[in-house]
Amino acid sequence: MLRRMTALAASLLMVSLSGCGGSGETPTDSSTPPPAPVITIVATPSEAAAGASTDTGYEWATSYSLSLTETAGVAVTIRSLSANVQQSAGGVVVTPPTGLSVAFRYEVKSSGNRLAANGTAAMTVSFRYTLPQPGQEALTSVTFTFVDDLGGVYSQTVQVKVV
Repeated sequence: MLRRMTALAASLLMVSLSGCGGSGETPTDSSTPPPAPVITIVATPSEAAAGASTDTGYEWATSYSLSLTETAGVAVTIRSLSANVQQSAGGVVVTPPTGLSVAFRYEVKSSGNRLAANGTAAMTVSFRYTLPQPGQEALTSVTFTFVDDLGGVYSQTVQVKVV
């Protein structure tokens, strides 16, 4: 009788323990992924004016301010920034004739490389350039690479027409 009670108790213990594992399905991760930063870049003025360059190595110059605002509550570091100038007409890029290209340099002035969560950062971008064909109208592009605190990498480009 004792042997039967022990076997019954062992059986009940096994049944109760097998129920502790759940339904046998693989558990799913119900956590939500962290939000991605949402960054808005606004240029002031929205169309920059070209003027004669004070640098004798370049014909034209322009400058504008960029305001970067993060609205998703995710801080980022500006890892890199690159810029480009292309000749344009009416905002449409004009491909230079074979063997000719735009010559330019740019300078960025910023108080830092950190954009706080829900924060704003400002910088000034100045260009000196010479176009391969007559005229001063150009399209400038500034491309940012951002890294959030979890290591996510994001790129964003702003374009400003120069008239």
